[in-house]
Amino acid sequence: MQPRSNILGGGTLISLGFIGLLAIGALNYEGLMDYYALSTYKPGAELMGFESRIGLSASARATLYRSNPAFDSKTSFNTDCDTRPHELELGCYYHGRIYVLHIDNASLAPEMDVVSAHELLHAQWDKLSAVERATLSNELERVYGLVADADLRDRMASYAVSEPGEQANELHSILGTEYANLSPVLEAHYAKLFPNRGQIVSAHNAYKAVFETRRIELETELSKIRSEKARLSLMNHELDGYRAGGQIQAYNALVPQQNKLVDQINTNIGSYQVAVDEYNALSKSLDSQTITDTESPAK
Repeated sequence: MQPRSNILGGGTLISLGFIGLLAIGALNYEGLMDYYALSTYKPGAELMGFESRIGLSASARATLYRSNPAFDSKTSFNTDCDTRPHELELGCYYHGRIYVLHIDNASLAPEMDVVSAHELLHAQWDKLSAVERATLSNELERVYGLVADADLRDRMASYAVSEPGEQANELHSILGTEYANLSPVLEAHYAKLFPNRGQIVSAHNAYKAVFETRRIELETELSKIRSEKARLSLMNHELDGYRAGGQIQAYNALVPQQNKLVDQINTNIGSYQVAVDEYNALSKSLDSQTITDTESPAK
């Protein structure tokens, strides 16, 4: 009986050992997948550029590689992200993959890094356990309550409609890439992925400044054109008075000034429209807000 007992005991030990290995593997699944991604994934030039500019940790690179990111043209992006015509998107994390809209304009290209980091944080959220998400959600909501930003609240209200139940997930990506000086808990969390997170926030602010500064400049130009048109209107009224009163000499003396002002206004309108078209072309490529104010030529 002893030999049989020994054989059964050995089998039991083998079974328990196998089950133990499975349990260890299950507990360390994310770690094993990260190791495999870091060992086998070969990033392209565009992705390597993102990594070097942002300075990702090994954990962040593993998450990124596992998401097999793609930098898409507008047509490919709309297909890959299944976007609707009214949706304003620069990136998405869809079916486990990261997609980022490719931006050609050099002054706006840094936003690709911000969007890539934003989507990476969605992929990272996907890796967290239920307990980790719950703990992090509480801190994200607490910090969100301290952010006095109407634009952010509008965005979150929109997400509540388009992605109900995903507020913490979205806050995780938005706060991590667009807002500086967060709580120590959040800063410690993001530091595990982005050793220099401030660089991402700076890139986002630079992108916003491109549009905000140019929009202000164009609004100033339009205001100047309209002021000149008001002067022209007064001058035209004065000319009508001279002509009606038979004051030919005064009329003829004012005509060259009127013609010069008309030419100046129309030149300014032409320059303004070229600048607006350029601005709107960039805005359209990013699904940003366009300028619709125009002026008809002066006469």
